[in-house]
Amino acid sequence: MRILLLVIMLYLCFCLGGCSFKDIDKRFFVVAMGVDWTGDKENPYLVTLRLAIPASKIGEGLAESQIEHLEAPSIAEAVRNIKAHVDKELDFGHCRMFLFGNSLVKESMEEPLNWLARRRDIQLIAYMALAEPSANKLLKENPSTERLAGNSFYLTFGKEGTVSPYTVTALLFDNFRRFKEKGLDPYLPIIRFDGDSYVVEKLSLLDKMKEKLVLDPKETKLYNMSANEFSRSGIPINYKGKRLAFYVSRVSRHVSISKDDIPIVSLHLKINGMIEQSPITVMDANTLQIQKMLEKNVNSTTQELLYKIRNAKVDPYGFGLHYLSQYFGKEEDWEHWQNVYSQIKFEVNSQIIIESTGLVR
Repeated sequence: MRILLLVIMLYLCFCLGGCSFKDIDKRFFVVAMGVDWTGDKENPYLVTLRLAIPASKIGEGLAESQIEHLEAPSIAEAVRNIKAHVDKELDFGHCRMFLFGNSLVKESMEEPLNWLARRRDIQLIAYMALAEPSANKLLKENPSTERLAGNSFYLTFGKEGTVSPYTVTALLFDNFRRFKEKGLDPYLPIIRFDGDSYVVEKLSLLDKMKEKLVLDPKETKLYNMSANEFSRSGIPINYKGKRLAFYVSRVSRHVSISKDDIPIVSLHLKINGMIEQSPITVMDANTLQIQKMLEKNVNSTTQELLYKIRNAKVDPYGFGLHYLSQYFGKEEDWEHWQNVYSQIKFEVNSQIIIESTGLVR
């Protein structure tokens, strides 16, 4: 009986397959990926991969990487063909930056998102951005302060390094939802290289397929504050012929939508902060006057931005989704919202609270 058991176990050992795991030294870790639209009917996609090269020394300007790019009929074919150009297995497990060229975003984002959604080794917490002028050119640039390959992207969008009111972070899982959800549209921060480092200060607004509107730096900062409740921002105004800057430390917002034939969207903002820069003559007695001026500025600029976004027929704020949730989301409600969205009205009411006028030494 024991002999028979040993024979069976030996037979099972021969039937078992070998492990397909490959050691780290036999892998190329993809730290950033870019996709561009070539316009060629045969090979419409240009895929660029930035591969990290392990180094014994870590320091500014010492980040080493290898760039591989290839044109192909599809993104999947390009990635598969790039494997013939390297001597190690490509690993996307550490890829947290996906860049899309300007021409691709204006053409269609359907295929790139389709590929990303099907790959099981893509992290849903990865960042997405629109690259100017193209993803291929941007990935070939090398910031002088980068310590690790691709680390500048993570520090910029992950808020681990700089925290800028002009930088709107777009996460992969959130954009998956925005491309499919009713009443909520996606966006992509626009990133470029200025010769020394990456610059992110504009925002691209998309419908369910492609780009519809680009916000300038001032509009991007205002959107980030009013839509994402982003603090550490600033509101500048002209006061008595001089520039006054208000630092935003906390932001909260509330949205309500009326159920009229033409809905009215009411956006209420509560903003706390301090006077960061002002004329020397500004005293505590003028605080109330300054608050009213700041509130008037926020109300007018935000309302202007909302109408500009509405006229572009996109909804990154998610007002449509809020409307459906407020009124139980029946199909006729969604059809009504779609029909009247180009006519809806906005009311913006802000409350500015000046907690401090700063220190004057």
